[in-house]
Amino acid sequence: MKGMKERLVKKMKLITTVKTLKQGLALHKSSIDRTIHHLRDEIVAESSQIKGSVTPRFLEFEAAEEQEQEQNLEDDRGILLEFEENCPPGGEDSVVFYTTSLRGVRKTFEACRRVRFLLENHKVMFRERDVSMDSEFREEMWRLLGGKVTSPRLFIRGRYIGGAEEVVSLNENGKLKKLLEGISLVESPCECCENERFLICSSCHGSSRLLADHHDEESGNDKMWTRCRECNENGLVKCPLCT
Repeated sequence: MKGMKERLVKKMKLITTVKTLKQGLALHKSSIDRTIHHLRDEIVAESSQIKGSVTPRFLEFEAAEEQEQEQNLEDDRGILLEFEENCPPGGEDSVVFYTTSLRGVRKTFEACRRVRFLLENHKVMFRERDVSMDSEFREEMWRLLGGKVTSPRLFIRGRYIGGAEEVVSLNENGKLKKLLEGISLVESPCECCENERFLICSSCHGSSRLLADHHDEESGNDKMWTRCRECNENGLVKCPLCT
């Protein structure tokens, strides 16, 4: 009887312990659930703040950056307005460079090479017009500047920049870079002429003369040499892409 009573007491204690354990687990689970809900609410609140404040700040930053770029572009164009408006054919929104490849006058040749080097160093596209290779370019340069001036002569976006001394000075004080802002960059040599600026005439093959039909009753000849109308005096035609 005594042994049975002891077993009953142990059983009652075990039941109480299990019950207490279940209550503890339930309480712990409830605490975890409350913590999870609290964290979720905090995350949602932070997300709302990000949408409400951080994003507009980012958009404001982008707008300010764009405004600054536009202002810089206006300033650069303002520098361009300091120069005389004098636009060569096809030079409205490009760089036109009158030069010579003749080495007869060393000073002129070196000056042309110096300006070409600066343009190539800035890696911008420019239309090079060699007055020694085509007399039309020489006449064009003289007509623009109102006299028989020598090359090199540089024009940017329809404005006359000057000769070698002016261009070198502008490069040294940083203005040349600003003047060239927005000009297309050179990605590779000209696909048409490999930067030679001229091509051999396909009609006369560089001779600048053609054998044309002509009837002469006295000599009886029906052929004569005539000047090719497709090329210049050197049997060359201008590159259609870079001149």
